[in-house]
Amino acid sequence: MEIDFNLIKRYILGEQKKGDKDQIINWFTDFRFEKDIREKFHHLWNDLTEYTDLEDCEGALILGKIYSRIKKDEFRNPQVRTGMKRFINALQKVAAILFIPLVTYLLITIGRDTPSSTETAYSEIYCPLGTRTSFFLKDGSTGWLNGGSYLKFPTEFRGKTREVHLEGEAYFDVATNPKKPFIVRGSHTSVVAHGTSFNVQAYSDDPDTRITLVTGNVNLYVRKDGKNLPLADIRPGQMCTYMPDKRRCRVETVNTQYVTAWKDGRLTFRDESFPMIVKKINRWYNADLNIMDEALRSYSYQATFMDETLDEVLKLLEFSAPIKYKDLGRKKRPDGTFEKRRIEIYYKPS
Repeated sequence: MEIDFNLIKRYILGEQKKGDKDQIINWFTDFRFEKDIREKFHHLWNDLTEYTDLEDCEGALILGKIYSRIKKDEFRNPQVRTGMKRFINALQKVAAILFIPLVTYLLITIGRDTPSSTETAYSEIYCPLGTRTSFFLKDGSTGWLNGGSYLKFPTEFRGKTREVHLEGEAYFDVATNPKKPFIVRGSHTSVVAHGTSFNVQAYSDDPDTRITLVTGNVNLYVRKDGKNLPLADIRPGQMCTYMPDKRRCRVETVNTQYVTAWKDGRLTFRDESFPMIVKKINRWYNADLNIMDEALRSYSYQATFMDETLDEVLKLLEFSAPIKYKDLGRKKRPDGTFEKRRIEIYYKPS
């Protein structure tokens, strides 16, 4: 069997079919395809230059684009992830075959689109589950990105707006510029601000989007039939919860310190349903907790954790809530990497 470089080409161009990503990873991690990679990789480059604005024959750029697209796919579809460590090692092996300084290239360019001289360059931040990261934008705006989140933004804000794209959760402290509004676009909503601090929670696997205003003012819009329609204007100390399935929103007063506590390293629950608690713990610790009894789904809980390990959190939950848990540990994959730590949670009658 030979490598199908047409498959790789369509994957890079965003025309992938189901299973393409896994097939590429298998090719690049199987030493039997080393000769095929060495002999035919330059043909892939020549084909790609017909469809993209890539210049100069730098094989690292192809590998970088493959990595960037696979990284994005795995970020947006965590249920079908394969071991990224294994794939990065494979890319380094391919780079060695082609005599490419791949590691340096990835450090410089991964997550960045390659623009022509007239296009805007974009940077991307992927914040893995179990982590948090701060970010700084060219206009002076700053913020934090929570685990399992993705932020795309221009390296330089041009035009009449400052626009970023978010999947997941982020806290923004926007630099004031009345003439150039700051826009956070998500899957369902857009937040327009000038000089404001606010929190946006917009994970793709959450049913609702939540925007919490800390200071300043924002205008919220919802995307409908290709148009941005006004959704709500909220005041500091308020949260707007937009429910896409119902096409409506709810505005309520909240304690913003609890909502934004995550950026300060605190995992906080305030009368939240147990399924949401489990989802937050999974994101926070990059774990795989599963509710095994339906009785727990109607249970709510409030607590604040800071610097506790996952074991300590589980013990505290078991002590104060009607639960017991079974730790199944981590399952080893054939490639030597490990799956997430799997834990089953059961209802414990009092």
